[in-house]
Amino acid sequence: MSAISKKLWEGKLPVCFELASHEVDCPTEPGMLYLMVARTSYLTMFSQQIEEFFNNYINLKQKDEVWFEYNGSPLRWHYPCGVLFDLLCNPATDLPWSITVHFQNFPSDVLLRCPGDNAIESNYMMTLKEADQIKHKGQVISNMSRNQHMQLWHGIRSENFDEFWTINKKFMEGFEGLCTFRNIPVRVYFQEKLLQRQFAAEETTLETALNNFFPNSFSQDQQTMKVVIQGISPPLSSSLQWLSENLSYADNFLHICVHSIPV
Repeated sequence: MSAISKKLWEGKLPVCFELASHEVDCPTEPGMLYLMVARTSYLTMFSQQIEEFFNNYINLKQKDEVWFEYNGSPLRWHYPCGVLFDLLCNPATDLPWSITVHFQNFPSDVLLRCPGDNAIESNYMMTLKEADQIKHKGQVISNMSRNQHMQLWHGIRSENFDEFWTINKKFMEGFEGLCTFRNIPVRVYFQEKLLQRQFAAEETTLETALNNFFPNSFSQDQQTMKVVIQGISPPLSSSLQWLSENLSYADNFLHICVHSIPV
């Protein structure tokens, strides 16, 4: 366990949930629900609490599955909250993070439906298995028991770092006795695009990896894009192996948000 991983796990975002004005079906205007949301969590983990807060202000006959919007864009619940914030918001001006809550007109052409906790857990485990396949040929997760899988998810759900890390530390071990992973799973977010690749662990830097996605856009002397990982902008010279060990999300992917720098 690294002190950095523990610190990042404790990172939370202040979020203001507000019911869409055209969905209010009550003479009394609803208040706003303020929550501190863990960066490692998923928005739909809070659906029940949000529904209970707004249920008395909506038309229950027209109620559909809850979904979330920010600045006119539906929020993909299967992205970690920290990734959504880093991709869409400016921490200097957008805190608390104001999210609009909807109970009507679910945009099924844009968003995956999330019928409940089982769907969130299933999405998480599927992503984790994919990451482990890249890092260890799937050897770590295949050797785990169902109880260990459940402990991982319960640790995330309850925001219990020690419970989670007791199991997750196995994913941070080197591949077959090596000091590095077999490969490093990377997801890059740029505008509306999600790009995924794997990189050899040895001698790969953040700059090397990013130039595979955006040729000639990243160099120490001329940088036209900004990188954000877990709310920070690490040096381009950073080892990708080190970043994967310390800044990966709970699903073991290194999630990188990229923004164009205005000229």
